[in-house]
Amino acid sequence: MKKWVLAALLLSSSLAHAALVEGRDYTVLTKPQATVAAGKVEVIEFFSYNCVHCYNLDPALEAWRKKLPANVQFRREQIVWNKPTEGLARLYATFNATKTLGKLHQPAFDAVMKKNIDLADEAKLRQWLPGQGVNTASFMQTYKSFGVNAQVARASKMTRDYAVQGTPAIVVGGKYMAQPVEPARLLQVVNELVAKVASGK
Repeated sequence: MKKWVLAALLLSSSLAHAALVEGRDYTVLTKPQATVAAGKVEVIEFFSYNCVHCYNLDPALEAWRKKLPANVQFRREQIVWNKPTEGLARLYATFNATKTLGKLHQPAFDAVMKKNIDLADEAKLRQWLPGQGVNTASFMQTYKSFGVNAQVARASKMTRDYAVQGTPAIVVGGKYMAQPVEPARLLQVVNELVAKVASGK
């Protein structure tokens, strides 16, 4: 009986670490994209503040991000499909430009997902900001700046170039897009894709 249990455990362990299967675990981008992290494996999460699946993934993704090895560079990109997501891309770009991303990323997610506050709407955003401990006038000046306009245009182009059809979408090495599954498995696939890219495949 004990031998049978041990065999079952070994089988389940081997299946958990089975080789990645294209089409099941990941897809290959039709047009691979150049990466900007020289000498590192670039991992990009395309997400949206109005995506419940992104919201559910975020805690596990944050824990994963904090343990990344030195050869991996991770960043997020707010997708742009339409006017609402353009507003959210503007918000995300402003977080980055004002160095408030660490402080406001989770509150913004909570505001959209839990409180149904449309932060893509400038008027709603102005009402939300005072409670976040930031200088609203300064924040909104950056929000409307040329630099943020350029970042929104860049996010829109990246959404098209990477052919992002749904979120969250995690791209590794500018080539492989992990297939959406529950968070633990998704991050396992991402780790295996990182190893694949690091080995030169």
